[in-house]
Amino acid sequence: MRNNFKKVFICIFFLLFLTACWDRVEIEERGFVVGSAVDLVDKKADGTYELEVTNQFVIPSGLENPSQGGQGEPTAYKNVTVRGESIFEIIREMAILSSEIPFFQHMKVVIVSEEIVREPGLFSKIIDVYIRDHEMRRGMKVAIVKNDKAKDVLEVMPVDEKVPAFFIDSLMESNYKNASSLKHIPVGQLQELMLNDRSYTVPEVEIISPTKLKYKNAAVIHAPDDKMVASLSDDETAGLNFLIEPQQMAPVNVNLEGHTVVVELFDGNPDIKVLKADKNNIEVEISISLEGNIAEEHGFSGVLTTSFFKKLEKATEERVKELTEKTIEVAQNDLKVDFIGIGDVLFERHYKVWKEIKDNWDVGTNYFSKSKINVKVDATISKAGASDSMR
Repeated sequence: MRNNFKKVFICIFFLLFLTACWDRVEIEERGFVVGSAVDLVDKKADGTYELEVTNQFVIPSGLENPSQGGQGEPTAYKNVTVRGESIFEIIREMAILSSEIPFFQHMKVVIVSEEIVREPGLFSKIIDVYIRDHEMRRGMKVAIVKNDKAKDVLEVMPVDEKVPAFFIDSLMESNYKNASSLKHIPVGQLQELMLNDRSYTVPEVEIISPTKLKYKNAAVIHAPDDKMVASLSDDETAGLNFLIEPQQMAPVNVNLEGHTVVVELFDGNPDIKVLKADKNNIEVEISISLEGNIAEEHGFSGVLTTSFFKKLEKATEERVKELTEKTIEVAQNDLKVDFIGIGDVLFERHYKVWKEIKDNWDVGTNYFSKSKINVKVDATISKAGASDSMR
């Protein structure tokens, strides 16, 4: 009798592991969302907002055949737009309106309008939803659209592409080709910046035509105000890249004896050191080591001598120094916002001083704007491409 009881118990116990996929959803019932755009519709008198969210769904049947660019070709995506007072509410409403259940684990990009980022606290609340939802990927790229609606970005598509979100994702991955483009910022990194209450920058996109996007420049977010305060120019963004990004892989135009030489950088190493940590006399040195090749030159011919390379290295150092000092001037004097990350270095290496000044770093007393920041640049030009050279 006891043995029979044991057998029954074992059978019942193992039945618990034979429930199969009780919560599964058939793939045909899923709507694969690959991109999301958020726009501001209205700011109400009570301080609440009406938002508009556009999700881009992939249509698998439209991806089956190579693009021929002809009419009648199956569409590979559809955009669904819903309005509401919160992102969570809108996503739930979207699930009700669609015959497919939105599935977000293949999300590539989140595009937010400049109107939203200009409103204090609104951008961080919106991003919080994309961070908090367990289906969302922390690697999703975030960008701010200038001068247009965010949802319009999800309609921009070159003739050789099928899904706009995939095109935007690829565009942001290849930012290294231009010094005025910031490295893409994923949602996970954005969460860290927000939690640490540090000012930061977010890459910008701009619609050029129905088939072209410009991925350049950066929006400056002031952490104490929790809003966008400025948009950096091409040169200011390039200067910021030299100050904060290692492994530079971008061309820089250098003027040498009245002629233009394009130096292609393939390596870079910025190093920020705090030389003086007295709160009333903070002194910082940013050393930038660069390596590059001659990609293009105009006006020089024949053998490139050692003296030519030395002159070019010096001219490259002066150009990079000019760009970085302009960016520092904008940060300290024009905006008084530390989007360079000097505060991070103080936090990591001089915490005792940082603890005293953190509440007045780039607000109030604004110790950041009073700090002395020097830049040193060391450039090495390794090769001259296919041209003759004598080093």
